[in-house]
This record gives sequence, C-alpha cells and structure tokens, in this order.
Amino acid sequence: MSSFSNVTELHATSAVNGILSKILPGMKEIQPNKNNNLINKQKKNKGSKAQLIDHNLKKMISLQKRDIYKIKKKEKLQKKNALKERQIDYNKLEKNAKLKVLQKHKLDGKLTEKEAEYLDKLTKKSIKNAKSWDLDDEEREESLELQEYILKNKSTNKNHARSNKRRQKIKQFKEDIQDSNTVSDHRYAGLTPGLAPVGLSDEEESSSEEEQENDDW
Repeated sequence: MSSFSNVTELHATSAVNGILSKILPGMKEIQPNKNNNLINKQKKNKGSKAQLIDHNLKKMISLQKRDIYKIKKKEKLQKKNALKERQIDYNKLEKNAKLKVLQKHKLDGKLTEKEAEYLDKLTKKSIKNAKSWDLDDEEREESLELQEYILKNKSTNKNHARSNKRRQKIKQFKEDIQDSNTVSDHRYAGLTPGLAPVGLSDEEESSSEEEQENDDW
C-alpha cells in the first residue's frame, strides 16, 4: 500500500473515530489497518486451507491407487498359489493311481521292464526329495512313505523277474528235448518209442538204445 493511501486511510479513520466519540462516548477507537490485516489474514488462511485440502486429496488419490495395486497383486498371487496347489494335488492323484496299477501288476506277476524302470526312477527321486531341505514336513513324509513302499517291493519284483526267467529256461529246455526226440523217431516212422523194429539184431537194438540215451542227455 502506498504512503498516500496510508495517510488518506489514517485521516479517514481519525474522522470516523471523532464522529463515533461524539455519538457513542467511550467507544473503543478503530485502529488503522486492523481490519485490512484481519481480512488479509483470513484470505491467507483460506488460501492455506484450500492448498491443504488439495494436498490431502492428491495424497488420498495416490494412496487409493497404491492400495488398488496391492490388492490386484495380492489377488494375482492368491490365484497363482491356488493353481499351484491344484497342480500338486493332481500330481499326487496321478502318482497314487500309477502306484496302484504297479502294485496290481506286481501281485499278478505282470510287472513289465518299463514299469520296473519307472519304479527305479521313483526310488531315486524319492530319496533325493527326502534329503532336500526345500520340502515341507508333509511332502517329506509322503516322499519317505513312497520310498519305503518302493524299496519294500523292489526285491519282490526282482524275484518275480528271476522266477519268470527260470521258467522260460526250463520251458525252452523241455522244448529242445522234445524236438530232439522227434528227430530221432523219424528213422523209424510209425514205431512205438522204445521198441526196436522187427528183424533188428540185439547189437543194433543195443546201439540204438545207447544213441537214444545220449540224445536224452
């Protein structure tokens, strides 16, 4: 405010105070610039309040956006974990189903080489997982149970394989003997095995019997 304005305001205020003192004796005089200062202060306060409100609104919007991001991120993580849990459950069901099939094949003596290899792989994987610190208690317990089951039945499976192999050898040996006897009997077609043909000398009969015994061995 210029000095001329201040002087004018001072004169005006003094004149007003003179009139008021005559009309209302004892009334407190009006101080120059007091009202203006009050108005300016009020304007300043209003400006500060407006700025504060604007700042708070911006902050609230920023917090809301951050909360929305956190919520979406949390929902995405929950969906991912749920999908992972479903996959784990499916893998467990599939593994249990395969083990039941293998157990049935074992009991029936029909375990194939491929299934035996699968059991061997499961054994190695089970041992590796059981030693891993990344597994939780439930997974480690399941892995140990699987390992125990496989190791328990592995020796039985080997015995079945050996038994089957032995039976095949015996069967092949019997077939070879039968084929050998058939070839020997072709010399005397229609002759009952063990009987010499008519007119065969004792020496020839004895020789024939010796050859038969040699063939049997």
